[in-house]
Amino acid sequence: MPRPTPLTPKANPAAADAYTQLGVAYLERNNLPRALNALDRALEIAPRHAEALQALALVYQRQGESALANDYFQQAVNAEPDFTRARNNYAAFLFGQGEFTAACEQLETASEDAQYANRAQLFTNLGQCYLALEEFDKARARLERAQSIDPRNSRGYLMLAELEYSQGNYSQAWAPLQTYLQLAEPDQAALRMAVDIAHSRGEYNVAADYQRQLGDE
Repeated sequence: MPRPTPLTPKANPAAADAYTQLGVAYLERNNLPRALNALDRALEIAPRHAEALQALALVYQRQGESALANDYFQQAVNAEPDFTRARNNYAAFLFGQGEFTAACEQLETASEDAQYANRAQLFTNLGQCYLALEEFDKARARLERAQSIDPRNSRGYLMLAELEYSQGNYSQAWAPLQTYLQLAEPDQAALRMAVDIAHSRGEYNVAADYQRQLGDE
């Protein structure tokens, strides 16, 4: 009697998906050894499973295995170039490694995905990336793009205010800072900036009000 033909990755994609979901669940619980085992099983079945590849990259990133993390992130985006979430995670990894130019390149590609749910966050991250490179015009343009996509993206307003403030453009910093303070819980750095800018505008009562809030923090 002939032996049964083993299932190929193409014949059994559900198994690869199941192991990937299991690995991601373990990753979310920070059970890295079990996550690693489940994701390895997924990749034995489907070596180019992009979700498994990027999840494995995240495991190695948490374990401090930077070279392996970089390799698996690259494999993930090569296997599925339109996998925007993987590109965003890869960019965050590269940024953390100080590879700002490479991080910006990944985010520029990711930001082209008009259907991505967190696209405003991508542009905010891209603004942060260009700030790290001291490319201020590009940073400003990306942060303003984030605002146009999601007017309630508070982090983008704060970063734009900080950019203008750092360049001495107090009048340009005021509007995004005010919007940030309306959208988010005020923090000390934002309140201190508000005090300084209000003083520069001659709005001493406004500055005093922010100073009182700063004292309550």
